[in-house]
Amino acid sequence: MDRFEFQLAMLQQGAEQLETKIANFNTILLQLKTAAITIWVALIGWVFANKIDALVPLGYVVIFGFWFLEATYWRVQFYHIQRVHAITQFLNDERALDESFKTRSIPEGLVHPLGFLKIFKVPSLGRAICAPSIYIFYTFLFAVNSVVWLITLKAAL
Repeated sequence: MDRFEFQLAMLQQGAEQLETKIANFNTILLQLKTAAITIWVALIGWVFANKIDALVPLGYVVIFGFWFLEATYWRVQFYHIQRVHAITQFLNDERALDESFKTRSIPEGLVHPLGFLKIFKVPSLGRAICAPSIYIFYTFLFAVNSVVWLITLKAAL
């Protein structure tokens, strides 16, 4: 096996590893949403069961804590998605692929092991927090928590 064949094999292994990592992050992100809703519902249930209305604002702590945590994981997943996009772009670029086969070399950063590259930036935390897959869920929880809090305040009067 020459160097180029080795690089091709490592490119394939790297692409498979990226797919696995992205799938694992999808699982983690779903588990975070599940944990957030479970803890939040348990808190609200406890508030109503024990009539401790003062604990409703603690729901915001749960919401914002999980929102931040999920955004942090999303940032890393997005970085890996950028890597997959770079590999896909290379494989779909006929000229780059022809040049690679002519020179028998694959561009740096596309083969395994897939370390962090400086050409890809991890998105900011603000961008991650505002990602629709995160923002919509936690904004909904925030709104529901606010309604619950207003209900408990009205009931206390």
